[in-house]
Amino acid sequence: MKHFLSLLFVLFAAFGAKATHNRAGEITVEFLGGLTVRATVTTYTVPESPADRPFLEVNWGDGDIDTVPRVNGGGDGVIIQPGVKKNIYVFQHTYASPSTYRISMEDPNRNGGIINIPNSINVPFYIETEIIISPFAGPSSTPVLLNAPIDEACVGRRYEHNPGAYDPDGDSLSYELAICAGEFGEEISGYSFPPGVTINAVTGDLVWDAPTQQGEYNFAIRVIEWRRVSNGNYVPVGYTIRDMQVTVLPCNNNPPIVDAINEICVEAGQILEFLVRAWDPDGDPVTLTGTGGPLEQSISPATFNQPISSQDTATSLFRWQTNCAHVQIQPYTMSFRVEDDPPGNEIALVDYHTTLITVVGPAPENPQADAQGNAIQLSWDQSICAEVTGYKVYRRIEEYGFEPDTCEVGVPGYTGYQFIGSTSGLAATSYLDDNGGAGLTMGIEYCYMVVACFPDGAVGYASEEFCEELNRDLPIITNVSVRNTDIVDGSMYVAWSKPTELDVIEIPGPYEYRVLRSDVTDPADFQLMGTLFDLNDTIFIDTLMNTQELEFYYRIELFNDEAGNEFTVGESDQASSIFINAIGTDNQVQLVWSEVVPWINDTFELYRQQPDFTFLQIGQTVEHTYVDTGLANGVEQCYRIKSIGHYSVDGLIDPIENWSQESCATPIDSIPPCQQDISIESDCEEFLNNLTWSQASDCPNDIIEYRVLYTPIYGGELQVIQTHDFPWAAFEHGPLETTMAGCYAIAAVDSFQNVTISDTVCVDNCSNYDLPNVFTPGGDTYNDLFRPFPYTFVESVDLKIFNRWGLKVFETTDPDVLWDGSNQSTKLDCSDGVYYYICTVNEIRLQGVVPRDLHGFIHLLRNSGSGPN
Repeated sequence: MKHFLSLLFVLFAAFGAKATHNRAGEITVEFLGGLTVRATVTTYTVPESPADRPFLEVNWGDGDIDTVPRVNGGGDGVIIQPGVKKNIYVFQHTYASPSTYRISMEDPNRNGGIINIPNSINVPFYIETEIIISPFAGPSSTPVLLNAPIDEACVGRRYEHNPGAYDPDGDSLSYELAICAGEFGEEISGYSFPPGVTINAVTGDLVWDAPTQQGEYNFAIRVIEWRRVSNGNYVPVGYTIRDMQVTVLPCNNNPPIVDAINEICVEAGQILEFLVRAWDPDGDPVTLTGTGGPLEQSISPATFNQPISSQDTATSLFRWQTNCAHVQIQPYTMSFRVEDDPPGNEIALVDYHTTLITVVGPAPENPQADAQGNAIQLSWDQSICAEVTGYKVYRRIEEYGFEPDTCEVGVPGYTGYQFIGSTSGLAATSYLDDNGGAGLTMGIEYCYMVVACFPDGAVGYASEEFCEELNRDLPIITNVSVRNTDIVDGSMYVAWSKPTELDVIEIPGPYEYRVLRSDVTDPADFQLMGTLFDLNDTIFIDTLMNTQELEFYYRIELFNDEAGNEFTVGESDQASSIFINAIGTDNQVQLVWSEVVPWINDTFELYRQQPDFTFLQIGQTVEHTYVDTGLANGVEQCYRIKSIGHYSVDGLIDPIENWSQESCATPIDSIPPCQQDISIESDCEEFLNNLTWSQASDCPNDIIEYRVLYTPIYGGELQVIQTHDFPWAAFEHGPLETTMAGCYAIAAVDSFQNVTISDTVCVDNCSNYDLPNVFTPGGDTYNDLFRPFPYTFVESVDLKIFNRWGLKVFETTDPDVLWDGSNQSTKLDCSDGVYYYICTVNEIRLQGVVPRDLHGFIHLLRNSGSGPN
């Protein structure tokens, strides 16, 4: 049968080369399990064509070709409207292994007269679909295209079409226009898109605004499937190409209008309802229909009363009882279509509206947080959705007040919440937050939100915010503040809040505070600096230390000193002093500082020492850098910084203020001037190189001197040839005798002798060595010697002159030549005639001596007499 049908195709091509046939079509594929697929080829043809196809050949892309029968209309196809027959061919195929396969169908007869396909009746009709069978991405059925690819449009009226694509796997779809294909799947030569044709890559709405010429047009739409993989990225898993046809006719009709919401989200388990309204501006009757994924669901599909036909205006209710099985990361697409019914012979026009519907998983309910030591135990109720694969946990310090809208899923980054961990499984409804093993901080209110995760990567709505703080059963350090800056006699103010939730049964006392300190040289080496014996004694002054050069770290240890029951209860979090580095630059000092503290520093106040040795505030910032500008170079400036912060719970000192050490620096201009932009123009007549330069308008005006640097050889060492005080922006180099070639740069020098050298710019010699073509020796002292036109910068030549028989009559290496017209060997005058020369000119160029070849003819014309040559 396969071979018989192939023969029939050849016969059809022979007798039906002029037969009109295929108008539109596509191939869709359904995965049946394993490596087996079912392909459906749908074509739209001219019913009256003799090239009708009860069978088609399908190329599976693996070397196999099957003859596939038509299955609709009892094998005869179905005429769906005048001039259009719909044909459906279905067959199964099993592949040998996972791979990428391109399933295609080619038919020799495309219908004739298509405006944007030259000689379309002789161009084969070709459609294809690409599938990817991968053990990693999983099977992927192609999208189903629910709206027919045959349409009519009106000259001068906006035309719209939507393929109504629905992906049964929930993959994301994108759309793009493609060039219609012909023989062997090659793009059709001469194919063109009419002006005004576009497609929305997200919704698939094809718009033609607007047709200008009557006739039939074909467009190809590539529908690409994208699947979200484990790393969160999307990868293509196949595509389908639809070849569609639009017939443009003259009319006075105006297209109808359909109106509905553009985008909406609904929580799984809720009912979604909205009205769709369509009307006609001409008052013509309209018919409203809808297609899309929600209507195709096997479980709890949506409903939409259709078709709704009405005079002038039609409305219908979309209703969907959603459930957890409908949750997916990509929105569902509903395509609503309205077609009018104008009077007389006017053609009917259509309008489309696309509504995107996202079904979102419900938020976890009853979240709770309970402090446990230096960690917080989180828990929540199991999701009502059995499809949930686990939960994600997010944390921030202090409550945000998050109130999401209906389409805001998960936890947005703008809330300040950060992902800290996840659980796996529907019943995994608890999580211990111990800050990755480092422990949480007392005095901080930790707030959380939890979201449920679904198999395709979708996340549901976030839970409500829920917060907790650690029990205050240890000291909470509040101050590490420099009191005095000195290399030897520095001092530090250290303070803390006493524990207020001590378990006095387990920890009866008496108590000790042990003040532990380390410095930047070994931050982990904490040493005991002092002991306090009263629980209310929460201040320690540390002395005789190098606060000028070192940053210090403190911890407060709580110790139970009961006789026979001595033990360390625990320690506060670590806190350091603020340490500044001051760096002097041109007319400014840059301050950079750091600190390690458990509280939240909200702002930093900057202070500069005044002539009376007091400190005056000069600014504030939330950053850890500050630049003090407008200073005099050479004058030392000294600074201190005060931090202002807080803990996020009540009952602690607020605000928390701490001082840095004093840090001094002297502004000095260590920044070189801006680089100059240099340009060169050569004057070949005067043998001059004219240099000009400039700098950007926002550069500082601190240049005091310019230097011109030059080398006559490319790559040579630049030497200063001219110096001039600022201002100066032009230099005339020359007249130059031996060479005009060379490389230049401009050095800019500021008052602190900082130097910036511009990019090197090179110029070559003027190339001007040329020989005349007429020579008149004869003793009249005019033009008696053959010589070049005036020239410069030539080291030597290699010139040879030949007569018409190819015999050499003269040669020289002298650039001036000075040939008198005689044979150099015989000393006899050469006769009148045409002579030929070849000459290598060794020119002095930027790269050194560079040869240049010349050749030409010389007309020797003697004034009187002639001799043998």
